[in-house]
Amino acid sequence: MVLTMDGRIKRLHHKCKYMGMHENDVIFARFSKRYLDDLPENEIPQFEKLLEENDLDIFKWITGKLPVPAEFDNEVMEKLRHCQEFVEHQYNP
Repeated sequence: MVLTMDGRIKRLHHKCKYMGMHENDVIFARFSKRYLDDLPENEIPQFEKLLEENDLDIFKWITGKLPVPAEFDNEVMEKLRHCQEFVEHQYNP
C-alpha cells in the first residue's frame, strides 16, 4: 500500500504519541505538535527511519547519554533535542 503524504504524516503523528517509553512519548508528542506538519519533505524519511530504532537507544541519543550514529545525526535529531530540552526545562526548572 502506498500512502499519500497526508497519510504518512497522520501515521507519524499517531506513532509519536505511542512510542513505548513515557519519556519518548513526551518528547515525540512535543515534536509532533511543533514540527511534524511542516517537516521538510527530505526530513520525513529521516524521521521514519529513526522510528524503526530501539526506543531506549533513541532516548539516549536525544539526551546525549550515547553518541548519535552518523546516519541519525541530522536536522530531525536537532529538532528532537530541542523538544527534549523544552521538556527537561518544564520538569526541572
